Amino acid sequence: MRRPVVVFLLLLLLCTACVDETERFTIPFAPVNFEVHLTSYDVELRNPMSFKIFTDAERRRDTDRFGYAGLLVVADMTGNTLYAYDLCCPYEDNKSIRVVQGGNGKAECPSCGSVFVTMHGRGNVVEGPASQSLQSYRVFPLYQDTYRIGN
Repeated sequence: MRRPVVVFLLLLLLCTACVDETERFTIPFAPVNFEVHLTSYDVELRNPMSFKIFTDAERRRDTDRFGYAGLLVVADMTGNTLYAYDLCCPYEDNKSIRVVQGGNGKAECPSCGSVFVTMHGRGNVVEGPASQSLQSYRVFPLYQDTYRIGN
């Protein structure tokens, strides 16, 4: 009776050990710690398909961190969900080359021409030489209309 259970567990272990894990970071690691306030500083992010860029120049607290090249925060098509990405193009891998967000839910690298879809939370490549998505960061709701972005 115990033998089938042991064989099953061994097979389960072998199957899960061979899973190819996708890399979480597409650019060099850099800490992210920032709050978005939809009722004050960042009210424009309440609008569908809106976006806002945050860099060291937008520092509000000493503990604010903006990732490798800065943060791109995007509202989805309904304006109810926020997504956050690093501004660094994963193909260029250079913090001084930053993607540019258009008003169409896509961001484009001015250097290599790669285009990334940002309105669905994945930052997937749809055009250009890049093979990896934009580095995305987690957006945590803190309290009413306030979110923390982190990694």
